[in-house]
Amino acid sequence: MKDGANDHALLNVGSKWSDSLSPGLVGENDNVARTALGIVNFARGDGDMALAERLFENMRNRIRDGLWRYGEKLPGTRLLARDAGVSRWTAVVAVDMLIAEGLVEARKRSGTYVAWRGESRKDEQASNQTSSPRPNVPFEIATPALELFPMHVWRRLQGRRWRQMPSEALDDGDPEGWPALRQAIAEYAATTRGIQCTAEQVVVVSSVEAAGRLAAKALCRPGNFAWIENPGPPIARAVVTSSNLEPLPVALDREGLDVDEGCRLAPLASMAVVSPSVQFPTGIRMSNARRRRMMDWASSADSWILEVDHASEFPFGLPDSQPMAAMPGAKRVIYFDTFGKLLFPALRVAFLIVPREALERVHAAKHDFDRPPGVPNQIILADFLASGQLGKHLRRCREAYTQRRDALLYALSEECGGLLTVEEGQRGLHVCTRLPPGTDDVAVSKRLREVGVVAEPLSAFYANPTADCGLLLGFAAHRPEALRAGVQKLAGVLNAFHVVHSRAAAG
Repeated sequence: MKDGANDHALLNVGSKWSDSLSPGLVGENDNVARTALGIVNFARGDGDMALAERLFENMRNRIRDGLWRYGEKLPGTRLLARDAGVSRWTAVVAVDMLIAEGLVEARKRSGTYVAWRGESRKDEQASNQTSSPRPNVPFEIATPALELFPMHVWRRLQGRRWRQMPSEALDDGDPEGWPALRQAIAEYAATTRGIQCTAEQVVVVSSVEAAGRLAAKALCRPGNFAWIENPGPPIARAVVTSSNLEPLPVALDREGLDVDEGCRLAPLASMAVVSPSVQFPTGIRMSNARRRRMMDWASSADSWILEVDHASEFPFGLPDSQPMAAMPGAKRVIYFDTFGKLLFPALRVAFLIVPREALERVHAAKHDFDRPPGVPNQIILADFLASGQLGKHLRRCREAYTQRRDALLYALSEECGGLLTVEEGQRGLHVCTRLPPGTDDVAVSKRLREVGVVAEPLSAFYANPTADCGLLLGFAAHRPEALRAGVQKLAGVLNAFHVVHSRAAAG
């Protein structure tokens, strides 16, 4: 059936199409006619592209759910447009999106037909769950909510790009990163972080390890000291040691890394690796006074600061934390962030923002350094950023993460009151809890693993033995019901340890 000729009649035949009016919509092995009415319901006022995406989503769901099956012909774009109350151009764009994902195929002078042969969505999800290499276990940290990632958008961008992928994208590409991605990152850093930079100052890398090695090779004296936070992530020590520098743990207080202690221990250290916006594992924010003190030290000692950003996009009602790199006088601050924690870890695309004073040296070192991330992923990520999809994704994540964090904190107050404490003012995607003095948090963590809960011991993040004991409870990757169930198991283990500890103290 051609578009337009019987569109009006089709819209008025009721909930089923008659065979005489819709011969092309019946599958070769299916004599039951389909309905096109109610394909999508739109609120007025959205832009055409937003409407196209919503129409695409609705039709995609019908195909993936098996309502439109392999070999069936789609309604014409005029009918789709009338049924949805949008322009025909919008319907054409939505169908193009389906074609890009390989869900339908256009046949010349015939129409558009369902090309997807897969299982129904329920079967597919069950299959994915069965073959999953690892379960989602409370309270794992450093993992985003993968189920929130807009896979359909990524597939669509990927499909479009691979149809027109330049041959040079199959090589290693520009050592500093794909130019369009560097430009998109510069704009993203300016609008969301307040870091005023150009694409030339952006260097695309695969990980914080690669970033640290690059910065150290370009800017630091081999064998010299590098300050790291204590407590701090094990990766900081690995970054420093792999860069031919000597890690020097420097204590924290409520304002962040103690710069005066660092100056006392190694005043001429080549580098300081810090997380001023969201310190890991404590979740504290470095004060502005301490940041200025650190920048003064770097300037006077001819040293550099590697600023590692951890989840500053999620302040949870606290004031936004501006990066140190965005502050006046940050001429010796190299900013690092990764898209792995915002999107998905397997992406392995991260970036540095290099001050102009170090740009020439970093670019020179990059040419014989770690290989950059795969260029096709860089190109698709550039499209993802430029189309505003990252902003949409972050809004979804903020809402979900706030709900999950609130559920965790409420469950802890209900189930674990008196067994642990949570200090206020924490940021980041996990909660750092404190256990009563004298508690063996390593033993508690081990026991929790035995009952199916992962909670990292706080003492493990110190460079030396400490009396500070606690547990890190991640919430980003876990739904509220899973968090509540995890807290119940946590309470049972902590109660058992409390009884044993009380008996030992008494006798």
